[in-house]
Amino acid sequence: MENKINEILSKKINPLLNEHLGSAELVEIKDDIVYIKMLGACGGCPASRDTIENIVEAKIIEELPNIKAVRLYQGVSDDLINFAKDILNGKR
Repeated sequence: MENKINEILSKKINPLLNEHLGSAELVEIKDDIVYIKMLGACGGCPASRDTIENIVEAKIIEELPNIKAVRLYQGVSDDLINFAKDILNGKR
C-alpha cells in the first residue's frame, strides 16, 4: 500500500502542488489512516489542511477505498528537537 500511495503522490498530487512550489510526502500509514507531511511552500501554507482534505485525501481514497482518512502530519522532526536541546543545554 505504501508504494501505491507514493505513486499517487508522485503522479497525481505533487504535480499540482509543485505549481505552488510545494509537495507532499508520506509519513506513515496507521490503522488505515494515511499521514502526510506538506513540504516547501505548502508546509507553511494556511490552506494546507484544506489541500489535504480536498485534494490529497480525495485522490488517495479514489484509488484506495479501504483508506479511512488522510491526515496532515503535525510532528516535529528529530533534527529540530535535537537543535532545541542543544540550545537549552547551551551548546548553540
